[in-house]
Amino acid sequence: MKKALVVEGGAMRGIFAAGVLDKLMEDEIYDFDFAIGVSAGATNLSTYVSRMPGLSKTIITQFATKREFFSPLRFIKGGHMTDVHWLWHYAKKALSIPSINDQQTIPLFVGVTNIASGECEYYRAAADNVDELMVASCAIPTAYRESSLVNGIAYVDGGVADPIPVKKAYDMGAREITVILSQPYGFTKPELKSTWLLEKMYANTPALLDKMLKRAYIYNETLSFITNPPADCEIKLIAPNDAFDVKRLTMNKRKLLKGYAQGKRMGRRYTKFSKQVSIQRSA
Repeated sequence: MKKALVVEGGAMRGIFAAGVLDKLMEDEIYDFDFAIGVSAGATNLSTYVSRMPGLSKTIITQFATKREFFSPLRFIKGGHMTDVHWLWHYAKKALSIPSINDQQTIPLFVGVTNIASGECEYYRAAADNVDELMVASCAIPTAYRESSLVNGIAYVDGGVADPIPVKKAYDMGAREITVILSQPYGFTKPELKSTWLLEKMYANTPALLDKMLKRAYIYNETLSFITNPPADCEIKLIAPNDAFDVKRLTMNKRKLLKGYAQGKRMGRRYTKFSKQVSIQRSA
């Protein structure tokens, strides 16, 4: 029975998953056949499969809070609101982060949304594509004004078409799936109140526009799959509680560190339970 680890995106809300994954690394829990994520979920997983605890926390709290990454003024002037290309490459150079290689013990699959088809496509991260994949998967439409190329194909944020790739994990054969969410359990995404601006901005990419207009439906359908999985599938859920006070573009370091600490606590609960189950099975 294959085991998979799935991590939701959510930009700065990824600080929760950073805490969870750091706890998993502290307790040396790496018993997954593969990992799959989109957006911040993918970048968080890149540090997990590379076994580099604390790295995602540093990137989010120290680098993603810089004006070089997040700048509403730059956006007003026609630039990126969130420069994900700068963030990934700057952090990689500043922290001397080695590239993912084919020898990683846990294969990492990254979801990216194809602009032409509107579908989420998945690539296995490797040394020759990881930089392009991470930038593309985190390229939030509008906030990052360029499309990103992977193998010559234009992509945007993987979370547009598949915000929580748990169904993909199931389709890849996983029957025990651990899912780390970036929203509290019970959250449902509300429908868009107004669509005219999106329809105007993305009129030339109708397939992508269609996915963007259906994001709430897709997200909530995925939550339904998580809470009512197929009979042959067990899903273990790790989610922040209602005290989690980090939004998509929260830059307040105190709130980010609090969110990270909550992730560590939830990770501790998960690892404690996993160890108990392991002991019982061994017995």
